[in-house]
Amino acid sequence: MEVAQVARFNLHKGAVYALSHGADSSTFLSAGSEGIVLATRLNDPAQATVLARVSSQVFALLLIPEKNLLLIGTMAGGFHVFDLLQKREIHHITYHAQSVFDIKLLNDLVLVASKDGSLSVWSADNFSLQCVLNISSMSLRMIDINKQENEIAVACSDNRIYIIDALRWEVKEVLAGPANSVFCVSFIPQSRMLLAGSRDAQLYGYDLQQHLLIRQIKAHLYTINHLQPVANGQFMASASRDKTIRIWDSASLELVKSLDQLKNNGHTRSVNKLLWMPEEQVFLSAGDDSTTIAWSIH
Repeated sequence: MEVAQVARFNLHKGAVYALSHGADSSTFLSAGSEGIVLATRLNDPAQATVLARVSSQVFALLLIPEKNLLLIGTMAGGFHVFDLLQKREIHHITYHAQSVFDIKLLNDLVLVASKDGSLSVWSADNFSLQCVLNISSMSLRMIDINKQENEIAVACSDNRIYIIDALRWEVKEVLAGPANSVFCVSFIPQSRMLLAGSRDAQLYGYDLQQHLLIRQIKAHLYTINHLQPVANGQFMASASRDKTIRIWDSASLELVKSLDQLKNNGHTRSVNKLLWMPEEQVFLSAGDDSTTIAWSIH
């Protein structure tokens, strides 16, 4: 495998916590501590456009291009909805009193994970509240969706992963194992495997068919902040507070590549978020150093 840095973006003045796909295959959105959401084309960073501003740090972004809607989750617990055609905010939902850490779209429903331990489900049409799952007394950090199995995985700071039935909207399984907060989860494509990253710097691999923890890997030196399938699911990338990105074989979970500042001109501080851009065959990494980097895989 060869991984090469193809672009480096220094567009923000503070830490970058959130990435999302843009309106076309070569555009991405980014936001973080300064509360500004930027849209940037991979091959034209000088033309970055401000899409929205909010008064709190941004932890989650989601663009719904079919509806021209931008969804923003903040440290203050606000859930903002911007209409990009009207160029204005049309909803500011304050249901959650604590930070919104993740926002995902499932068909016509918007899922919001909060520090208050609840998962709220909203209509993507009128943003009416559909249901709430009070999962834990501790933070829900990340959501991942397996549409084929109609299930949702939620990483939680109570050291567990919750598997939710997306038809009945109830917790159907609780996975234990990590010795510390679970910060991220990702279904491994074309398998019944789930990967979780923890504050204890370890990766945990679960066989969902057998309901077993089958792998525990000392993957990083510090907290694993995010997981992202890359190269069409053939590999899994992990981002860590130890300033590195590591690439794992999705089938064997063996380490394939490590990207750092010294050898690869990588991040100089915590790497917070990853994003795969399939049409461009690159993945993005964003961190506390205010930098977003585009990497190609061959």
